[in-house]
Amino acid sequence: MTIRKKLILLYAGLLGIVIILFGLGVFSVIRATWIETVDATLHETADQVINNSASYSVREFGSQARIVMVLPQLDIFRASNILVQVWAPKSDGSMGNELRAQSDNLRDFDQPLDEKSLSGTSPQFSTVKINNAEVRVLTYPLRIQGQDASFGMIQVADSLETVNQATDRLSLFMLGGGILAVLASLGLGYWLSDQTLKPIETLTEAADNIVTAKDLETRLSWTGPMDELGRLTVVFNRMMDRLEHLFTAQRRLVADVSHELRTPLTAIRGNLDLVKRYGMDDMSLEAMQSETARMSRMVDDLLLLARADYGNLTIEMSEIDLDTVVGEVFKEARILAKDRNLLIRIHQIEPVRLNGNADRLKQLLLNLVSNAMKFTPDGGQIGLALRHAGNEAILQVTDTGVGIEPEDLAHIFDRFYQADTSRTRITNTGGAGLGLSIAKWIVEAHGGTIEVKSTPNVQTVFTVKLPMEKEKSIYPLVSEDGQSYSSMALQKLGLSRRKHVSAPIEER
Repeated sequence: MTIRKKLILLYAGLLGIVIILFGLGVFSVIRATWIETVDATLHETADQVINNSASYSVREFGSQARIVMVLPQLDIFRASNILVQVWAPKSDGSMGNELRAQSDNLRDFDQPLDEKSLSGTSPQFSTVKINNAEVRVLTYPLRIQGQDASFGMIQVADSLETVNQATDRLSLFMLGGGILAVLASLGLGYWLSDQTLKPIETLTEAADNIVTAKDLETRLSWTGPMDELGRLTVVFNRMMDRLEHLFTAQRRLVADVSHELRTPLTAIRGNLDLVKRYGMDDMSLEAMQSETARMSRMVDDLLLLARADYGNLTIEMSEIDLDTVVGEVFKEARILAKDRNLLIRIHQIEPVRLNGNADRLKQLLLNLVSNAMKFTPDGGQIGLALRHAGNEAILQVTDTGVGIEPEDLAHIFDRFYQADTSRTRITNTGGAGLGLSIAKWIVEAHGGTIEVKSTPNVQTVFTVKLPMEKEKSIYPLVSEDGQSYSSMALQKLGLSRRKHVSAPIEER
């Protein structure tokens, strides 16, 4: 069953239930009101009979006193179709009641209007059938004047034929109206569901066209208000953006992995052929070890990023001195550049303490420094800087290499992205284009941000901003003997021959 049919049936069903409940309520209230009107008339008639009646005691010689009751002429109720009977205990003292008087319209009827009510002691209403006609009866006790004893019972009745006819017509009218209302609701529900579901059908057709044409660049248009359907369209388009990005990244990942693995595998296979032909030699062994190490690094990096994507990789945070991490990275960078004509410098360093993972932050800086070494020619400079601004620690890695073209800046942190056309490697020590992706993940895992600004062939600046608690993060910049912390840090790093700390490199 389609959603349209479900909505129509649900709408019509609910409307039918509401109409039935409303009709029963209206019917019950109207019938009860009409019956209350009849009861009021009967009660008024009984009061008139009682108020116009008189009773007195008659004592005869040799017998007990008997009660004599004088009743008014009951024929006066003939015009209003009110039936009146007066019943009293039998005069011979036997059990039961006898009819003492009745209205003229009951001349041929000598049975009680409601025999069960004659045994009662208080006024009560009842509905009985007399000659297949429904009658409303009021049974009222007759009191002896001046006493609390009951002399007999008066029964006043009126036919409910008029009430029944009116309620029957009302029920037929309400039934017909309800059926027409349900039928109208079916038509209205069909029209409303068509108007409501038409945009969804449009979305479905558009989505089907996207799947059929395998075109993930298609987006849905929406000109209506920003209601549920409008938000659905926006969410759908955002989902398509995400899917397009994922599929593009997946295609590029497969292509790049295939490309990156083809080169080392080809080299290993070539060296194995040489080994088979000429025997093992140091050059072939070293080449195979180098390519194997390269593939191992790439697989490790991919595993790291995959675990990070699925949330299976957590970072243990603790309070660390970030300036100490920068110093360790600086020492390792000088070792990595020992065979290159590169100047590794610390442009600025300030004491910063924050919650983080020292190993991951060290990996972050080494990735940025190694990336800078790959694209900085001999004679160039690579700089490190650490400072704090407000509640942020700011790390900078700068180089004077070939730089990055503006169109490549938006993709520089994508996995396997290598802008070889504009950013030519200086060295052949290479990776698979995962270092900057890992660096970005480390920064985001610490709640920070990373950005890059570059002027080709002039300067490239990677800036990392990490949050810190200002009250606990900064310790005195000057020691007790008046020496600046930056000078002390540089001395520990083996740069005591420098007289001052260089000014920080400005971002361009």
